[in-house]
Amino acid sequence: MSWESCVVLLNSDSTNNFYSGDIVTGTVILELKQKQRVEHMGFKVVGVSKAQWSRSMPTVPFIRVYSDKKTILDIDINLFHELEGKTMEPGIITFQFHFLLPPDLPSSFESAIAKVHYYIIIDGKASFKFKKQKIVPFVVQRTVNVNQIEEYLVPEFTEFEKKFWRSGAFRVNIKTFKAYAPKQQAPFEITITNEKHAKISKINVILLQKIKYMIDSGYAEEDNKVCTARHKKFSNTVLETCILRMKIPQTIPSSIHLKNSMIDVSYVFRVEVTFAFHTTIFKDVPVIITTVPVLHYDFDNCF
Repeated sequence: MSWESCVVLLNSDSTNNFYSGDIVTGTVILELKQKQRVEHMGFKVVGVSKAQWSRSMPTVPFIRVYSDKKTILDIDINLFHELEGKTMEPGIITFQFHFLLPPDLPSSFESAIAKVHYYIIIDGKASFKFKKQKIVPFVVQRTVNVNQIEEYLVPEFTEFEKKFWRSGAFRVNIKTFKAYAPKQQAPFEITITNEKHAKISKINVILLQKIKYMIDSGYAEEDNKVCTARHKKFSNTVLETCILRMKIPQTIPSSIHLKNSMIDVSYVFRVEVTFAFHTTIFKDVPVIITTVPVLHYDFDNCF
């Protein structure tokens, strides 16, 4: 079918965002300028995950390419069945549609190595006309909700230390929650035991995104800094406590409970302690990034 214009209106916000498990609804508006017989008209919803990267090798061919592509969503809707085989007069025709997004879909994603894309494809063929196609992308966010799991609602303590030659202990104790949604404030209570009175320059808390790309022929890894909170004022006493806060930015949720995914996304809070005269030490604290705000218990009165 050859149309003058084809408009797809999705019932969502202006960014065409949806969550896994949603029912997507919308309207297709076709404008025909001339009389024509419809041979074919199709409506498909497609999701594709693909990755490609290369590595150098010591022998021929010297460069090895790793590549894979998978269809993760394929819905064929017989939306235009009443048109096929009929002769249509000029004018405007509208069609309402709906489809269900499976609950186990990965989030939309794009990097230099891989991408996960979702889109609607409308194609048509009229007699004696070339085939026309309309592609409408949309964004899927994986629904991650941990509010039914107690361990994510209460703060967790993590400790690490540095050993100085022939001197007192240096320990760092971190208190924070294990899960947050974007736009939530992440509190950190960092207690330092500094028997050596080592001079501390700063403490950084970095939200680090860790990505694993996994295909049949190999895997690759990538770390990205998302945001940082910093503390610089220290008394350098034996015992002191630092309070930091970080607003979690909008970012792709963690890939928890997602089977056979080509792209696995996880997060850590990397707590770095930088000294004036010693090497930096750090500890990675795993954290889940959700899509549903986490209903934490009171931070100060949990313990």
